[in-house]
Order: sequence, then C-alpha cells, then structure tokens
Amino acid sequence: MGFTAAGIDTDTVTTTQQAPLGFVMTKMDQTLDASGNIAGYGTQEWVYVKTSTLLAKGEVCGRAIGAITTPFVVGKSVAADTAMAVVGVAQHEIASGSYGFVLRRGVGSVMCDATPTQGNALITAAAGRVGIFANGEEEKVIGQAFATPTGAG
Repeated sequence: MGFTAAGIDTDTVTTTQQAPLGFVMTKMDQTLDASGNIAGYGTQEWVYVKTSTLLAKGEVCGRAIGAITTPFVVGKSVAADTAMAVVGVAQHEIASGSYGFVLRRGVGSVMCDATPTQGNALITAAAGRVGIFANGEEEKVIGQAFATPTGAG
C-alpha cells in the first residue's frame, strides 16, 4: 500500500498530527481499468497537509495568501492561484483543521468548472476547481485531462 513509518496511509485523516507537514509519500498507483487490471499509471506522490477549510474529494488546495511560513497549511485554491501556489488535490474528504494527504503528482480525480476533453490542459479556477487552459494562462496549468468526464463537476 505505501504506509509511512508511523503506520498511516494516504487515506488517513486525523485531528492530530501523525507526520511532519510537507512529508511526501510515493507509492504505485493502484487504479484499476474496466477489466479489473492495474491501469499502469506509474507512481503517485502524496504530501501531508493540515487544512484550513473542508476539502472534498477532487478539490484543488493551495497555500493561503501570506502563508509562506506555513506552506503546508492549505485551503481551497482560487482562480488567481498559479501552479506554484498549488499543493495538491484531495482524493478523499479532509475536514477543516484536520491532517491528511493530498495527491501532489500522479493520476487522480479533480473537480472541474468546465467539461474538458481528453488531452486538455487544466488550470486553477474558483473554489478548488479546475478549468480549461486558454492562451495567456500558462502560469496556472496544473495538469492534463486523461479522459473526457461523463458527468458534471
């Protein structure tokens, strides 16, 4: 699975700190394809954070303005955030004031303001969501759509 020395996994959420903020765990992506086989997306990097607001599955989180001294205390990203301000994307709910891991690099789920098609570059948008890249927004690109979603959000 990919446990830390403290015995916590990427889906562990607690109200007490279990690892150093900013701790990065690398593990193999275990996503299954339609046939039940491991899809082969490589590794994922997860970073340990403390939240300043509720993060739902798929919400992008970033550093709060003025939080340079506490870079791993995170809230929902906003449309003005550049890629450098983004810390990761929640892959499960993390309550406000709680500790847990967010996906920093690798394939995962993200909430969208628009409906991207496979291959679209994704940028920060309002309230922890992503939008579709347009010219002039290069500094906001945080990922790429691997599939065209089947539903809203």
